Amino acid sequence: MKRFLFILVIALLLPTLAVARADFSVTFSPQTIRVNSFNSASFDPFDPDQQPILTTLTITNTGTVPKRIDLKLVLEWNNIPLVETIFSSKENLNSWTLTNRDLITNQPSTYFDYKEGYAKITVKEAIKNSSTLKSAVLAGYFPDGDLKFKVWVREFSTASWTNNTNLPDAEFKIIIRNAGNITLLSPGVPIGKTPALVNGIPISFLWNSQLTDFNDYKLIIKEFPPNNPPTVNTIDRTGAVFYETPENTKENSGFVEFLPFTDGNYYAWKVTTALATEYNPKKQNTGNNILSSNWYVFQYVDEEKAAASISEFQAHLNMLQNSILLNLYTQGYVPAGIVIIDDKEFSGQEAINLIDALQGQEISVELKD
Repeated sequence: MKRFLFILVIALLLPTLAVARADFSVTFSPQTIRVNSFNSASFDPFDPDQQPILTTLTITNTGTVPKRIDLKLVLEWNNIPLVETIFSSKENLNSWTLTNRDLITNQPSTYFDYKEGYAKITVKEAIKNSSTLKSAVLAGYFPDGDLKFKVWVREFSTASWTNNTNLPDAEFKIIIRNAGNITLLSPGVPIGKTPALVNGIPISFLWNSQLTDFNDYKLIIKEFPPNNPPTVNTIDRTGAVFYETPENTKENSGFVEFLPFTDGNYYAWKVTTALATEYNPKKQNTGNNILSSNWYVFQYVDEEKAAASISEFQAHLNMLQNSILLNLYTQGYVPAGIVIIDDKEFSGQEAINLIDALQGQEISVELKD
């Protein structure tokens, strides 16, 4: 009989224990953002209201009795712990909604304050564990890397925190990848130089850019008639858009397609990408957040005209009667049709005029790779 009573007492206690146990759900939304740049001033714990709101943390008490809670926060940079602290809620509630402003702060927020005995967040403390991060943050920005917010929740307690793996938790990550510069390679020459002659179809458009996994590069080609070549001052407001990368299409480092180029027309092209920042992580308002290359320009000519142009160029070189040049032709070398002076390129009639100006002068020829 005593054994039966003992089992009965235990059975009656179990519902009471279940009611007393507080369960919580913890969720960041969004859980991840990707940006090309992140200013260190955007995470000022002394002025949290000036921080851009990047994520929302929702904590819900799934029980029926309102509770106070403790919230543990750990900041990591590339898996290196930077800051660890604990907040306590001010009153008993069933739900709490916070943003990064409530976490990266050394002031009491609407619902939370620092738990007694735990240090407040400071930039000096946050950057001391990483020399790379320290150098960059003091210069005003976060370098490429991953910044993580990790949080755990428990019912309010005066006891020390124990790393209980069963505690509800959540993580928010900021992925920072600098987009660098966009450098055009071919075809053509930078705007302001004599347009290069280009022929053949298809034409390959090549450029260098730093891949980030979330930047989409956009190619823009403009067309100009033979009597109105683009200049530095007119390129942006004249010409017709000849080709533009369709939406939701990725072109990271090159483009090749059969396009209907017109003989004699000039073509200018550039590559752009919309940048994501902490104030514009979804790249929605891209007007002031565009990374762009310079314009490159070329004149399209059919193959017969291109061959004739090179032949005329070589004929004028032959008139110089330079034995080294003549020997190079017999070895199979063909001139490109470009004259470079002080890093400025000349082609077409301008190049021929420069060659003719060398008639009767002593010249030396050197072959370089």
